[in-house]
Amino acid sequence: MAGDFADFDIEDFAFEESFQHWVLKTNPEHEEFWGQYLAEHPEQTDKILAARVLVLDLHTDDRNTQDDLLAQEIWEQVDHRTRPTGFVIWRRMKAWHVAASFLMLAVGLGVWLWKSEKAREVAAVPMGVPLVGRMREELNATGSVRQITLPDGSVVSLDPDSKLVYPARFEGRERVVQLSGEAFFEVKRDTERPFLIYANETVTKVLGTSFRIKAYVSAPQVIVSVVTGKVSVFGKQDYEENQNNARLTGLILTANQQAEFSRQELHFNKTLVEKPLIVESAPRTSFDFDNTPLQDVFKILQDAYGVEIIFDPELVNGRSLQVSLEDESLYEKLDVICKTMGMSYQIVDARILIGKQDGPKSLSP
Repeated sequence: MAGDFADFDIEDFAFEESFQHWVLKTNPEHEEFWGQYLAEHPEQTDKILAARVLVLDLHTDDRNTQDDLLAQEIWEQVDHRTRPTGFVIWRRMKAWHVAASFLMLAVGLGVWLWKSEKAREVAAVPMGVPLVGRMREELNATGSVRQITLPDGSVVSLDPDSKLVYPARFEGRERVVQLSGEAFFEVKRDTERPFLIYANETVTKVLGTSFRIKAYVSAPQVIVSVVTGKVSVFGKQDYEENQNNARLTGLILTANQQAEFSRQELHFNKTLVEKPLIVESAPRTSFDFDNTPLQDVFKILQDAYGVEIIFDPELVNGRSLQVSLEDESLYEKLDVICKTMGMSYQIVDARILIGKQDGPKSLSP
């Protein structure tokens, strides 16, 4: 049995007579051919399996005669309107072919509705943003992070249920993209062309750095967290009204800092990230303290994590620390130090304030 089925779609297989015999096991001579064809063409597996299910679902011996007649009448009306003169092959097709076509139409409509609903969940990114050139849209409807390389070489790790819109080529004086959802950006440095991310009611502006943005449509906040480098974040309205003002700098964030933007109050709150990491520019540091002066301990932590630590000199004067904190996180280190030395700490405006035990309470995340 010969045949070229490379261009066959699901319904083509379902209408193929030899395929029907194979599925319905009405002619054993077809079983070997289709079994071998499936083994030699694994790329057709999905279509063949779907067509097989379609044939099985539609083949019933007890079909209602009235339904058959109605289907035949509908098919002949379609045939009459669409066939060329003398074309009679449609009349020879079985009535269940009509049902197959309707079923395929229903399946296609269902897929379209699912995709439309998924798009509504992610939500359309607000337009009116100065994007240039032919646009591309990446919607991550999978369950894992997708990595996208932008035209300038920047890399975006797009989280599930998130969407990124960007031009096929960056033109003009700025590189502009739009985000709905969550993504991690590794922006290629270009001092001549700032990189702008529009996300809900915020604009994030960078020259070249790495950071994460959480901007889900249903979330009450937009969160921008910096890993390396420096970013500026703005309220979208403020940025658009004052972007030509040379004094407009926005809220500056550096490594281990994040901005939380309240979408209801249109207000930024600057704080530290949940898990601060040692910054790339930090000198090689040991956290094995051996009678180390307390002021030096705080200086080592400050340089390692790029976080400002403020304390009263009189509080640490003449005091030292002996403890090894190599494996602890920043907040765990602070908890141990403060508990050992009878102190406490709190985070205010992305800075760590050290006080007495009866002063500010520890606010480690």
